[in-house]
Amino acid sequence: MGFPSAACQTCKNRRIKVGSPGCVVSRAKHLTSLQCDETKPTCKRCSKSHRLCLSSAAAKEASFSIHSENRYASGSTNRPRGPRSSLTVIRPRIDVQACALAYYMQYHMPKCPVLDVPNVSGCLSECVAAWKTSGRTSETVDLALSSMALAVFSRTQNHHEAAAAALSKYQRLLRVSQFWISQVQNAKLDAANMDACLLSIAFMGRFEGISYGLEKSIDSVQSVPQMKTWHHYDGAMAVLKSWYNDRKHDGSSVSIIVQHIRRVILRTCLMRNMKLPDWLLDGEIFGEHGIELENDRIDIRILALRQAYMTLEHGINAAPAEQLNVTAKEIDKELQDLANQLPKSSSYQQHIISTSNSFPQRYFLSPIVYSYQKTGYAALWAQHFATRMLINRLRLRILDLSGDSTHMQQRAECYTAIESMGDSLASTIPFCLGRFSFDRDNPDSIVLNTSTDITPYVLNSVVWPLTIASGLEDINDRQLSWFRDELTAIGEQIGDRVIERAGASGWTII
Repeated sequence: MGFPSAACQTCKNRRIKVGSPGCVVSRAKHLTSLQCDETKPTCKRCSKSHRLCLSSAAAKEASFSIHSENRYASGSTNRPRGPRSSLTVIRPRIDVQACALAYYMQYHMPKCPVLDVPNVSGCLSECVAAWKTSGRTSETVDLALSSMALAVFSRTQNHHEAAAAALSKYQRLLRVSQFWISQVQNAKLDAANMDACLLSIAFMGRFEGISYGLEKSIDSVQSVPQMKTWHHYDGAMAVLKSWYNDRKHDGSSVSIIVQHIRRVILRTCLMRNMKLPDWLLDGEIFGEHGIELENDRIDIRILALRQAYMTLEHGINAAPAEQLNVTAKEIDKELQDLANQLPKSSSYQQHIISTSNSFPQRYFLSPIVYSYQKTGYAALWAQHFATRMLINRLRLRILDLSGDSTHMQQRAECYTAIESMGDSLASTIPFCLGRFSFDRDNPDSIVLNTSTDITPYVLNSVVWPLTIASGLEDINDRQLSWFRDELTAIGEQIGDRVIERAGASGWTII
């Protein structure tokens, strides 16, 4: 008697069987090389062959054949020679939503191992993993995740049916979310529903970024700070304020979803030139601690300094330019001190690509590249380099308003710091994206990898540093062009129309 196969649907379609537990030892090695190992969410066979690993449950019905034998058995009709024309093969009908969700979870939201690395950025995949681990369910989260998966699948795979399904799901999500908005306004959400609401809004903001201006060309849509996609983040801020008012003093732990949403709001305020509300200033209330808290406090100071600069620029009861200049210099020093607090294991090593053959400048700004022990450290340093570029560019703008000719040396120091940090960021990006590796036989030899087949999740680790760097006007033209080209390419690969705008007019200026 046969037993149902537990192999994934992809391996079943490829006729790669699950190894029988009763197989003889002499055949074990052979079977291991052929079998689906049933690893979830992606089996090793699909991972190795870069295929979409679709579970058997995603198929609505199994393959089977129907033979119309009655008319032949009665003798009324002679059986034709050759292949039976009456044989009907019914193949599995794979639902587009199942395919989209499997693709999105496999390549955009994989569950990543917890690394002992300071996390100053965070990502949506960690929120999804935390939600799934909690065992909680929510129709709003399901709709948000489905519509996002379908939208990404339609953009990256050019799947028109998925695009229509994504819009349908999203419209339903908007209707359902109206109920949760009323619950927030009446302060009737518990912690679980608060997380569900925030996670859904995070996906809605991402959805708007993917579907943004699809009917228009990239160059013809409105500028980034004016986009309607920010409305969702305004909603997230309202929900987060409700959380703050209800739970800031109750001593309960802060969920990773709450922490992530606050970090996203800080970034959107920077991109939109908005003042941060006072209740968002204390990162400790929102679960930040250690190096993450120190980094958070620096980010808050940068946002405040930017607002002070804008009031100075408009001449509205502003602090003196020299005072702001001193503050900017202090912040830059704090960033350097914070970097010195990182463990030695997080430091980078410098390598030089052989110039015997011209290196592809599309993927490498210069022949100098940095390597790290962990990708988490690379992402941490990439954000550090970008933030130092930001504060020195802001300091330059403050010095411009002072009109003091004695600041020439300070201006030169800022330009030097910006160019140096830009070079370091450009040398870090290739490692983050796996653009090179080391020859096993010759560890000093670098092997270049210019393949565009990069897991989208990996791309997300450098989006924010590149967003900062690509929004700093009047820096080194060669660096700026490279940063924007990299960010535009990433936007195309992850299907995000907003990020794709990095090389177009109207891109945000930070």
